[in-house]
Amino acid sequence: MTSVLRRRSLRQLCSAHALALSVAWASEARAQVALQLSIDPPQPVAGEPFHIIYGVSMQGGAGVVVQPLAMPEGLDVLSRPDPPTVPSGMMMGGGMFMFRSSVTYVVRARRPGRYVVRNAMARSSEGRVLAQLAPLTINVGRSSGNAPQVAPDPGFNNPFPGLFDPVEPPPEPALPTGPDVPPDGTLTGAQASPTGFLRAVVDVAEPYVGQQVIYRAFIYVPANEAGCEPMREATLDGFWSEVLMEPRQVCAQRWIPQRVGTWTMTAGMVRRLALFPTHAGRLEIGPLRMGVEYIEGDGFFGRRRREELSTPAIVIEAREPPMEGRPPGYVPGTIGPLSISASIDRPEVPVGETATLTVRAQGNGYLGSVTLPPPRGVEGLRVLPGSSRSSVDRNAEPLRGDVVNEYRVVADRPGRFTLPTLTVPWFDPSTRRYQSSQVVLPVIVATGAARPAEEAADPQDPSIALEGLQRDVSLRASTSFFTTPLRVWGTLSVIPGAVLLAGLGYGLRRWSRARRVVKAETAKNDPRSLLAQADAALAAGDAAGALGLGARALDRAERGARSPGEALTQRARAAREAGDGLRFAGAAVDRDAVATALRELRAVVEAMEAAS
Repeated sequence: MTSVLRRRSLRQLCSAHALALSVAWASEARAQVALQLSIDPPQPVAGEPFHIIYGVSMQGGAGVVVQPLAMPEGLDVLSRPDPPTVPSGMMMGGGMFMFRSSVTYVVRARRPGRYVVRNAMARSSEGRVLAQLAPLTINVGRSSGNAPQVAPDPGFNNPFPGLFDPVEPPPEPALPTGPDVPPDGTLTGAQASPTGFLRAVVDVAEPYVGQQVIYRAFIYVPANEAGCEPMREATLDGFWSEVLMEPRQVCAQRWIPQRVGTWTMTAGMVRRLALFPTHAGRLEIGPLRMGVEYIEGDGFFGRRRREELSTPAIVIEAREPPMEGRPPGYVPGTIGPLSISASIDRPEVPVGETATLTVRAQGNGYLGSVTLPPPRGVEGLRVLPGSSRSSVDRNAEPLRGDVVNEYRVVADRPGRFTLPTLTVPWFDPSTRRYQSSQVVLPVIVATGAARPAEEAADPQDPSIALEGLQRDVSLRASTSFFTTPLRVWGTLSVIPGAVLLAGLGYGLRRWSRARRVVKAETAKNDPRSLLAQADAALAAGDAAGALGLGARALDRAERGARSPGEALTQRARAAREAGDGLRFAGAAVDRDAVATALRELRAVVEAMEAAS
């Protein structure tokens, strides 16, 4: 009996050891990984897109990382998928199941030839190679062009119409277009990195004074999209700027696949400005800094990554238009082409009354610095200066500027008056030549009697001139009221007294009003008052208004400071840049960050007041 029990115990012990060994072997087993790589169609042709299918199948419990394919030169990737991903090993009830995943690269060969795709490899989380495929050789043939399709044999009776008809090839994917597409060619304006970088480009490196320069900034990341946080905007000293793309917390409105060397990335435009040099010389666009956050890997198994990116400074050499051939009357900064028009509010005007002559200039870019010469008057017709205004249409491509000048025209005698032709010279950067635009001013017809010589010599505008007193006053006989000296002196004293009292009251009111205005202006422009207004604006929820008032307070304090010192000047510049960055961020700015910036501005203002 005892021997039987011993044999049974020995069998149970052996079974337990065998089970333990099998479980340990399963737990220690490495992942079994297989890779697949194929092309569709098998014989691609140059200039037409085709597919490369990259797949992986796994059975096991170890972490597996599939490497991206390395595309040869001349093979353009039209769509950027991530390499196939697999989860970390999964075990159910001591057994393992098979996991499969695949992605498709859409590629196109530039020319016929032999292309080799490499780096089809899977590694463990420790970096050990688990699976690797031999390089895939793709033989790309020549395109057959627009070869006509061969019609079916009319003698063949096709019982399935449409089944054996030639299949139309899929349409070629359209390449992205628009201002948010990064420029092709050599990668400039950036320090490339596989984890992401910020790039800034300009379309004109050596513009003339007043010529439009488009500044664009792009974020490149190894992901499908990203989020960004502005940290410091680019400085634009020496430029007049117009914002063409409002800042957004979402980095870009569109992400475009890009190939940077051997890296496959996407790029999105985050800044677009129109810049106009205000003077000649070496001008610098400062670095733009942003914090970028994206998902590294695919969207399900990837991990979040944050990078702080910056663009290098861009140096622009602004040039003065040449002196050779410069026409008289040219104003530097007037860039063409310009179109000029003129109109008058009424073609017929009575003698002595005012008509309004409007001259409008339109052109590309910013025309605020353009000076339109005033029309020259003729004998019997005076031209007086009026108002002037300018505007910019940011929706046009390129920008369209508009300058409107108004003149007051007064005729001193009747007749038909023709003003001289108005000429405005401008410079064309494309041809590097000076040209001019002319406009024929409208004819003015004056009606009525001629004005007297002394009135005609008066240079004032009759629409705002005061009417003179009448020379001859008619008198009528009346009964005298002044029968006693008391009435005489009483009556005589009433009018001067009333005038004196009225004048005194009027003077006191004007003095009081002027004093209130001066006091209000002084209080409004006082740095401490501006800071108090900034605190009130922040409490009301107007962060941008609070930062603007803080910047004004710092400007006033700098004007009043006698010798603030280099350290205090640097501190003031840093506080101003921090406030401007928060103002440029728009509605997404943090209230606590605004409050911190206002406290720093207050400290700098108090330090400058103490220094003065």
